[in-house]
Amino acid sequence: MKFLIINMYKKQSIFKNRKIGEMFIDGLKGNKVIFKKWDDVKGIRDVLKRKRIDGIIISGSDYFVDGKEHSVIDESVLKSNLPILGVCYGFQSLIHTLGKPSYIKRNKSGYMGYTSSFSITKPFPVQKRKFLFHHRNYIVKVPKGFKIHKKIGSKIIIAYNKKKNILGVQFYLYKYKKRCDCF
Repeated sequence: MKFLIINMYKKQSIFKNRKIGEMFIDGLKGNKVIFKKWDDVKGIRDVLKRKRIDGIIISGSDYFVDGKEHSVIDESVLKSNLPILGVCYGFQSLIHTLGKPSYIKRNKSGYMGYTSSFSITKPFPVQKRKFLFHHRNYIVKVPKGFKIHKKIGSKIIIAYNKKKNILGVQFYLYKYKKRCDCF
């Protein structure tokens, strides 16, 4: 399988090699991975147009969706009709783009942290294990067409839109660590 990973971080260096991508999603081992930065719109569109891609992964970020500066998802990604996995900020950005800014809230007292075990299947194979949910922003509502699969209190952790084939998760898909330098 071949995946396009869109790096939503400020710096390219976070995803500059395949090893980081394999850490990001352990199920990608043995698959082809193409990395593009969110602002490389021409590169993203070229990959979607010319290369056979099985899925798109939109990464987390050190931006906030409600911040002055933030990375955005190019419309070609949403029009691609490919399976999309939005991770952390990637999920928030999808909800912000497809829904309303009010669907995302900010925790006034700082970051929230939770851990839980999940398993995800095709086309984004992730083994069942403990994952970290550690965010300042969180999703409280999803646009029409999304089905909520997991909540912690009022916070939406996993949602899926079958028609658009979009899976959103509010946790990092690599192995759980007590301390996270994710953003």
